[in-house]
Amino acid sequence: MYRWRLSLDIVLFMKSIKNENRYLERLSAPLQEKMIIARYVPPKTRSILDVGCADGTVTMHLAQLFPEANVIGIDLNKNFVDRAEAKVREDGVKNIRFERIYLRDLLAREDRYEIITFVSVLHEFFSRGEGISSVVKAIADAHELLVPGGRIIIRDMAAPEYFKKMRTVDALHKKIVSKEKAVPYFESFQKKYGPTDNLLALNHFLLKYPYMDNWEYEMEENYLGVTVEEYEQAFALLGMQTLHAKAYLIPFLREMWEREFGLSEKELDELVSTALLVGEKG
Repeated sequence: MYRWRLSLDIVLFMKSIKNENRYLERLSAPLQEKMIIARYVPPKTRSILDVGCADGTVTMHLAQLFPEANVIGIDLNKNFVDRAEAKVREDGVKNIRFERIYLRDLLAREDRYEIITFVSVLHEFFSRGEGISSVVKAIADAHELLVPGGRIIIRDMAAPEYFKKMRTVDALHKKIVSKEKAVPYFESFQKKYGPTDNLLALNHFLLKYPYMDNWEYEMEENYLGVTVEEYEQAFALLGMQTLHAKAYLIPFLREMWEREFGLSEKELDELVSTALLVGEKG
């Protein structure tokens, strides 16, 4: 049932994307920032698995940065995998391959990995699977696929747990609703996700704001469904050591929110867009 549901959700997901090229461009746009993950890949790494690789942009850069490693990208979307394979043929990168397969199906194979990455994908596991249980399942499967001492690297949208309790956000709320073109989207966001009376909710809306051109699809994804602390708890339950866990705001969004909503430096310092977490298997 779990796999069937994910398959159906992938089909519905593809139908809801108005412009596949635009979607992939957005995924690739913050590439330099996404490649921060490479800092946590040991230089002598020999095997990397990139889960939810889309068109393989991040996967290809990992392969180029670590030419001695065998790099594999997996995704459930056939169009994305086809695009990734076309890039490999065009660029002639030898240490990489792509496959359309479920993460869980890899458990039946003997292959194990030193590094497993989830880059901007676990929020989709949350939204199109069974919530946090789907995220925990994915991390647990990845843990089983690691060699001893291997690492899981997660780069995704996530906020600290305390954002849920921060309710002195009237000034931020007023600045959002003062943006006339944002109001109808803000109202539909509230209908979907409930009261925007805490920092997590307002931060969530701000993250969705740049994607009004595909709003119907974006509304179905809960970007901030898993907190930084919950990712750390998943690592701990699996006996993994958390090597790094930090939430931050990328410059692109910081500049946009300042420009579009007139947010102050203090307000921007309180917001986040991204979390980077690294767990190491004992």
